[in-house]
Amino acid sequence: MRFILIIAAIVLLVVGILGLFPQFAWAHTQLWRSILEIVVGGLVLLVGVRRH
Repeated sequence: MRFILIIAAIVLLVVGILGLFPQFAWAHTQLWRSILEIVVGGLVLLVGVRRH
């Protein structure tokens, strides 16, 4: 389960960061959505790494 959380968090972070750049048309979203994906990805990564 922890492995799945870490993979999901990395995907969210990457898509959120790529969404900030208009060069990547397939990932470009609104600013608030990109920021939300980055924040949620960071929180999920934190939970996935800290869970014992």
